[in-house]
Amino acid sequence: MSLELRQLRYFVAVAEELNFSAAARHLYVSQQALSRVIQQLERELGVKLFERTTRAVGLTAAGEAMLVWSRRSVAAADEAVNAARRADVGDVRALRLDLSAASLLAPAMVLRRLQLDHPGMPIELVENGVPRGLEALQDGRLDALLGLATHCPATLEADLIRQEPVLIGMGSHHELAQLDSVPVSRLAEFDLLLPSDIAAIEWVEFVVFFCAQAGVRPRRWPAATHGSAAAADVLRGGDCLTPTVAWADPPADLVFRPLVEPVPIYAWSIMTAPAAEERPGLEAFKRSILALSEEEGWLPPLA
Repeated sequence: MSLELRQLRYFVAVAEELNFSAAARHLYVSQQALSRVIQQLERELGVKLFERTTRAVGLTAAGEAMLVWSRRSVAAADEAVNAARRADVGDVRALRLDLSAASLLAPAMVLRRLQLDHPGMPIELVENGVPRGLEALQDGRLDALLGLATHCPATLEADLIRQEPVLIGMGSHHELAQLDSVPVSRLAEFDLLLPSDIAAIEWVEFVVFFCAQAGVRPRRWPAATHGSAAAADVLRGGDCLTPTVAWADPPADLVFRPLVEPVPIYAWSIMTAPAAEERPGLEAFKRSILALSEEEGWLPPLA
């Protein structure tokens, strides 16, 4: 029997937290995906590792026995990778990735999955945005770009990995915070906090597009921001709104509501240059992220 390192990492996380929700947050995966991996592991082993009730999670005797060796296996795998890196005196270039804002949930999950599947893989992360990222892909300064591929030229490749409903973010004081969901038509009443066209023209065009579907011409907040920390500061003190996708660690004093009528869907894609396909680690990266997409159900099933 061949167990995956990821299965052992997930098992150790649940065993240490004794809480599936807390372990899922630590791993940046959904609770459903984590539960599926643990159930698959139990089926493959033919033993029950956890006793589950509506109030508590506990290790079985088999789980207790497995935890000791699983911790050792995970630690040994990490040390093996580190030893190989220390022994490698060659000039190995890091995989250069632009995963959009690391504060967003989808990029955070992508990065966490890459770290779990390939611990020790040399990675260089940048956050330059899609317009500059596409230029970097074309001239070989970047290996992979995560984001909206509406501006991706035919000379580059784009693999769709997630379709995510758009949210509207605001300070908890905002009048729309009392709603369970916000019709897009209500956006006509408030200024929208958006990034600059230079930093994220593809996102600005996307917002203009779904607003137009509801007959809305969006009004822009006088200043532009880039990144969730800067946006959060503006939302706390202003009456503006910001269209966004889910944040990895949203502040407690901000409120996020789904947009409806229509429901805008943001399409995350991994963009790469054909010439970069030979880069060490790139194919492994793409396989890991496509597997994550399938496990999390990020794409609707094909008709």
